[in-house]
Amino acid sequence: MEGGGKMTTYEALSLVAQFSLVLIGMLTLIVTMVVYINKKK
Repeated sequence: MEGGGKMTTYEALSLVAQFSLVLIGMLTLIVTMVVYINKKK
């Protein structure tokens, strides 16, 4: 792999994939908590 400051498409895709996975995980947590709190009422 040549170093030139440019990110390859694969690197960019893996970064986006990791970011979206984290986002989905956080959203799932928040939704679960909201549903749990609403059910307790």
